[in-house]
Amino acid sequence: MNTYGARLREHYARHRATEVAAIADPEGFFDQLGEQISLEVQALADQIAGPSSPSEGYVERLGRLTEAKMTAESAILREYMKPGLAQG
Repeated sequence: MNTYGARLREHYARHRATEVAAIADPEGFFDQLGEQISLEVQALADQIAGPSSPSEGYVERLGRLTEAKMTAESAILREYMKPGLAQG
């Protein structure tokens, strides 16, 4: 299970234990969910970051890509932490 799946599993265990109990296969559910989130984060981060500029240095590029990934993670995880996600 990747870090996104583990974070969501922990969030649900702490804040929505009843919903976790209703999931038939919690390990598989959060494993699959983590993979889905990973793909969504990467796609959104790529979109936010936009194309590289030939004049952009390594440090600037690294900062731009890091900020884009953090912004994407925040937005995607916020959506997945809303009530009503878990389905068994």
